[in-house]
Amino acid sequence: MANLTTSDLVSCGALPPPVLEACVDCIRDCRTILVTGITGSGKTTLLRALAGLLPAGETRLVLDGRDLGLQGPQYEHAAVRAANPYGPPRVLVVDNVRPSEAGLILRALGSGCHAGSLVGLGAESVEEALNCLAAWGLTDGLCWEEARFGVAAGIELGVGLARDARGPRVAEAAFVEAAAAGWTLRPA
Repeated sequence: MANLTTSDLVSCGALPPPVLEACVDCIRDCRTILVTGITGSGKTTLLRALAGLLPAGETRLVLDGRDLGLQGPQYEHAAVRAANPYGPPRVLVVDNVRPSEAGLILRALGSGCHAGSLVGLGAESVEEALNCLAAWGLTDGLCWEEARFGVAAGIELGVGLARDARGPRVAEAAFVEAAAAGWTLRPA
């Protein structure tokens, strides 16, 4: 897949300027963005473009580095290093979250030590992706309250992608807000 920038994505109509602005604000304020969509919807392309906006010198950790083009020995044993909220890395860039990684990622995000991360997960909507993360966290040993807290405290913005006749496009963007039952979504 091509290495497109956020400017390229805006130019081709895949990324609306208000959604880019919300993403830039989240990155600037060290808040985490969840990118979701079905296979072929452009998740990896958007994650790669957003990773290009991270401040220079930020430590990056990629669990699926091949997809983002960030490879090397510094990314080895990523899951083990992500479990340590007190050491590097500070920023997580995780593409294609799998059920076996969800609990680890939610713990890392919920710790507050990995604010400003970028997470990609295959799902048809932001709500479905959040529910998947929480449910997968349960299978990884988290109780419902921990899973719910990890989602609500760890993720600030969800960007849902879809593919139409024109190609991949942002279909929804919503801020994730903590609520008694877990979280609510507020359009971005």
